[in-house]
Amino acid sequence: MAWFHQLSSSELAAIVVLVTLLVSITGLAITAHQVRQTTLHRQLDNGAIAGLLAALIGIYAIAAGLTAVAVWGNTGEAAANVGKEAGALTVLWHDLGGYPQPVRDELRKQVIAYTEYVVKDEWPLHRKGEAPSLSLATVDAFQRMLFGFEPATEGQKALHGQTIASYNKLLDARRMRLQSVADTALPAELWVVVLLLGVIATSACFLLRVDSFAMHATITILVAAPIALVLYFIAVTDRPFQGGISVSAEPYQMLLDRIMLPELGRK
Repeated sequence: MAWFHQLSSSELAAIVVLVTLLVSITGLAITAHQVRQTTLHRQLDNGAIAGLLAALIGIYAIAAGLTAVAVWGNTGEAAANVGKEAGALTVLWHDLGGYPQPVRDELRKQVIAYTEYVVKDEWPLHRKGEAPSLSLATVDAFQRMLFGFEPATEGQKALHGQTIASYNKLLDARRMRLQSVADTALPAELWVVVLLLGVIATSACFLLRVDSFAMHATITILVAAPIALVLYFIAVTDRPFQGGISVSAEPYQMLLDRIMLPELGRK
């Protein structure tokens, strides 16, 4: 299903809605005539079937609504993790401004290299649903240089302690971002439940007795269309870093363009 999450929002919407409506009308065309041949409508009139349909739609609405809230919450949490990491990078960058030369520029170059790596190398992998290892040569090089610095004054000691704290916050934010890439997708079992509830709710329309097939199809479409839209919303927000609605690397790029590169004299 990896290809499914690479589609744009419009492509995904078109596929989900069209497939849902096509399956619904096909199912109606196959079953409506057969239902009429049974004695079902002698036992249950349209009012009773409509009541059953309303109950099924209500159950689906609760399950799908809770699922939609959960996936949107995952997307919001992933975006918050990205914001935390960009914020931690900003704080770390400014903390490094108090270090003496040439240590300051060397450490800042490592921070720029890390930020560029996130934008240019890690984000394309995130778009594919992949999360690189926490271990990174750029991070290791920065850490060795930072931990190897010997403060010469009390002010430098205080600044160095603050910088190490900022660095630890950055590592924690990075860990949460990578975890968001790998662990936020809905489990397959929940997808099965949501899909089956949608199928059952739509199938209840097939039991109605409507003399006009066009009118029967219209009723079925009116029930299936909202279900399709909810399924689209769940699908498009299921993977926070993939698809049409996804978390952007813009906070890192803005940090590079507006703060890091101008201060270091690079373009």
